[in-house]
Amino acid sequence: MNMTREGQQTSSVKVARLLHPYSLALQAVFVAHDGYASSQTFVAAAVDGNEYLLVAIDDVLPKRANARYLVVSEDAALAVDLNDGSGSAAGSPATVGALVRVDGLPAVRELVAVERQADGQWRIAGSAGLDEGTLELSVTGGAVYALAIDDYGTLYQPNLAVAVDDMIRPTLFKGWLYRITEAGSLPASEPDWWDGNTAGPQDLGSARAEVVRYHRPLAHGPVPVETI
Repeated sequence: MNMTREGQQTSSVKVARLLHPYSLALQAVFVAHDGYASSQTFVAAAVDGNEYLLVAIDDVLPKRANARYLVVSEDAALAVDLNDGSGSAAGSPATVGALVRVDGLPAVRELVAVERQADGQWRIAGSAGLDEGTLELSVTGGAVYALAIDDYGTLYQPNLAVAVDDMIRPTLFKGWLYRITEAGSLPASEPDWWDGNTAGPQDLGSARAEVVRYHRPLAHGPVPVETI
């Protein structure tokens, strides 16, 4: 068992108690004398399939704790973060390499990294608009997943003023967006939108736009991260 405090390894002694979930009878005690790691070996027949309540405490002020239910069915390595319960652990700085391609070509997209923490809760670990480079993260030791998210555009509005590179989304979305190539205003009534079979910029009110395909979010993970 590895125990952290607010997402950080600290030197304070931490204690985790394994309890019967209903009677709260003490089943085992884990003491992390180095402030981080503790382990025990059990006879498989004595614990296999049993449910327990795990309560971990750091008595250094301000005190921090974590509690969870768990079922022991095999060898396991637990990561437990002791915090104030707000879910706002600061985390440790880390990075992950990013490379975004759309139809084989570099393309800037919004990248979002999400982390599944030791307690099962999800948190945003980092985000940035990149085509290639390094995404800076804040992690607490959980599994990190990376998502690339396309621009969903702005919903069509009558007479809306638009600028070059704005993306417009029809009211009835069919997978196509419209990138403004000449600034102007959208038409007063929604037009008959064209699809990818029509190439090049077309009139769109007093503006002009070209059709582009919307790509659904793409996810990878868990991805390896490098802590700093």
